[in-house]
Amino acid sequence: MDTNYPKMREAKAPLPTSTGVRQPLWQALSQKAPKLAGARVLAIHAGDGWFCRYAVNQGAIAVLGVDHDAEAISAARAEAASDRLRYRIMPDDRLDLLTGPYDVIVGTFDLQKDDLHLMTQQLSALLRPGGHLIAAVATRPDNGATDMAIKDLFSTRLTIEQLYQVSSARLTPSAGVHLILTSRVKG
Repeated sequence: MDTNYPKMREAKAPLPTSTGVRQPLWQALSQKAPKLAGARVLAIHAGDGWFCRYAVNQGAIAVLGVDHDAEAISAARAEAASDRLRYRIMPDDRLDLLTGPYDVIVGTFDLQKDDLHLMTQQLSALLRPGGHLIAAVATRPDNGATDMAIKDLFSTRLTIEQLYQVSSARLTPSAGVHLILTSRVKG
């Protein structure tokens, strides 16, 4: 099923993605994402939906953005609409309610707040064989995460392909360091 859903209309104009300096982390993730044309995409902690709109503009056939923040989801819905774009308010502990399969899952995570191993276990089950998970993980030197092995943070169903360390006050001044990992579900 690689074609658009029967009732989908193609957008006449691209969805807005001009955010200035408001979404640098999602913009960094977009540079690491595989080709999104024809893909089914899930965005975790989608915030204002910047990456979701970007994915639709890149040709994704179905995009779902989830976030626990109702105000962020309301703002995302108000920003733009498309037949190929949906948002859902969902707490992190209910990711088990999502159904797949997805070709690409992209998300932002914080080791101080998120159980990354559990979340990637649930998310990897939503990926089709060979599907990609791209994660930005905020770490803080004072939370002990620097002593953890990266492989212990992620589900064993995932193969980490690339790891990038990004240290920039522009991303999140309080976070310190972000790790951007690209991985693929074992298939």
